[in-house]
Amino acid sequence: MRELHFTIEPGYDGAQVKTYLRRQLGFSNRTVTKLKQHPLGLRRNGEHVRTVDLLRAGDTLSVAFCEEERAVLCSNRRVEILYEDEDLMVYNKPPGMPVHTSCGHASDTLENVYAAHCLRAGAPGRLRALNRLDRDTSGCVLVAKNQYAASRLTGNFEKSYRALVCGELRGDGRVEAKIYRPDPVDIRRTVDERGQASITEYGVLQTGNGYSFLQFRLLTGRTHQIRVHMAYIGHPVLGDPMYGSGSELIGRQALHCWQLRLTHPVSGERLCVTAPLPEDMREAYARSVGAK
Repeated sequence: MRELHFTIEPGYDGAQVKTYLRRQLGFSNRTVTKLKQHPLGLRRNGEHVRTVDLLRAGDTLSVAFCEEERAVLCSNRRVEILYEDEDLMVYNKPPGMPVHTSCGHASDTLENVYAAHCLRAGAPGRLRALNRLDRDTSGCVLVAKNQYAASRLTGNFEKSYRALVCGELRGDGRVEAKIYRPDPVDIRRTVDERGQASITEYGVLQTGNGYSFLQFRLLTGRTHQIRVHMAYIGHPVLGDPMYGSGSELIGRQALHCWQLRLTHPVSGERLCVTAPLPEDMREAYARSVGAK
């Protein structure tokens, strides 16, 4: 059980506990309800407190997170952990692995790997993946171990991707085009004015032999955003059969979440976590952009 302690600021003097939890800590109504139902969930200066009780400046509010255990099969497969502490961890997800379980993937996902990790640690937990990579996209996946970390980090971290794309781009660029899902049954997206605003910035790291190696910064977080935008400007991600075509150079889209940058939700420390390119992308790079 993870317990955090917060000193009440003057601005919340006289506020109800639930007001502090929602406004200052960003907890949902559901999370507040779960905290008040647990006998150790909320304490003020060491004593049990209700969510309707008042706080005073200088009080210490203790919040204990009792994690729910979800019924998920455990996987013996090990996935590299790039960073871990009491509140968060970053996996280096391999290509070909879904993040969450589904009807067709009951035991081969990152969620199954995390379930086994929690079992070995002797602590129940459920996967809160704050960035959900496609099955065939590799790289950094940020996991919040408790609701506080999740609420503080959701939408508050930066992601950098790297990819091999078809064609040689000259200079850095920006794609600003709305992304739309025409068919709710089909996962494919397209650029369409009916869609959500989407902005992708890219920088050219290297070009040659009809390919480009790019780094991306996403200003929005739409499903398939890089893949849709690059196909839209005529430079689809190498090996992407959904928005371009397959390739003999690599057996999946050559897209990798290379780096995460964030402020730690508890310590306030700035973190930068980097995932090296997986072997299949290194080989594709050597045979395309890096070929002599």
